[in-house]
Amino acid sequence: MLQADEREVPPVSATEADSKIVVDGIKVPDGFHVELYADDDLAHDVHSMTMDSKGRVVVSGPGYIRILIDSNNDGRADTFKQFADKPDTGSQGMFFLGSSLLCSGDQGLQIFRDNNQDDVADGPPQVFLKISAGGEHHVHSIQKGPDGWWYVMAGNFAGVTPSYATVPTSPIKKPVSGTLLRLKPDLSGGEIVSDGFRNAYDFTFNGTGDFFTYDSDDERDISLPWYLPTQVFHILPLSNAGYVTVGLKRPGSYPDMPPVLATFGRGSPTGVTCYQHHQFPQTYHGALFMLDWTLGRILTVPLVQEGAGWKKDGFVFAEGR
Repeated sequence: MLQADEREVPPVSATEADSKIVVDGIKVPDGFHVELYADDDLAHDVHSMTMDSKGRVVVSGPGYIRILIDSNNDGRADTFKQFADKPDTGSQGMFFLGSSLLCSGDQGLQIFRDNNQDDVADGPPQVFLKISAGGEHHVHSIQKGPDGWWYVMAGNFAGVTPSYATVPTSPIKKPVSGTLLRLKPDLSGGEIVSDGFRNAYDFTFNGTGDFFTYDSDDERDISLPWYLPTQVFHILPLSNAGYVTVGLKRPGSYPDMPPVLATFGRGSPTGVTCYQHHQFPQTYHGALFMLDWTLGRILTVPLVQEGAGWKKDGFVFAEGR
């Protein structure tokens, strides 16, 4: 597995910056450093994070959704605005559409409206899709795709059944385990794009509209012949990622298996994103970044085209000491 050159980040001195705090204890590639943006007082027990339509960081945990405010533009949040005192479970996926927020939590997928745009939800959310939410293996991320449809990642205990495939064009009719859902722009119905995931928490789109996810392993099977490590998938419609239930996995040789871009052993995958900017070095342009909660790592898969797909490659970008 390709490894990035790493260095230990020293603590910042008081003369270097008055407000910036360089985080000690995280290994990063040469040329990078890590700064604290918000401490536990502002962002406690965070389940998910997004950006609102004004470019501000928004976080959610049990009983809150908060907009983090950097009032003096020094690169560090110093206060917050409480957008909502819900979901009780915290939200594991959020997406702002204008001033409205679509998110997972409590009774399923829901929308908070802020019609007067005062950064506070106008009232209780409207549930638009009933689905198991709040648990570690329930519904997770929701995002608007480049085609205008909504995409939702659901874990293997979210309870997705054939009844969720309400559109005749749904690639999957009888889902197994974790799924990627595709909902109409007006949320009136949807499809099941792919299934067979154990508990993929998040997913992302790259610049060409392909989507990718980082799926969990089944730690109870470790050291057994059928153990599958955490895997980065290039999701294709009608694909099945192979997880059926504890102790039962479909072989990776099956023709409907999605392409595996990298494996990273044990872990608990959470956030996934595609870097579509130019501030990082060329190596990372268009690359995937994934979070591993178990081992405290940020993982990277550079997206290098190979035929009709992407080259298999990946390495650890950052990790705690």
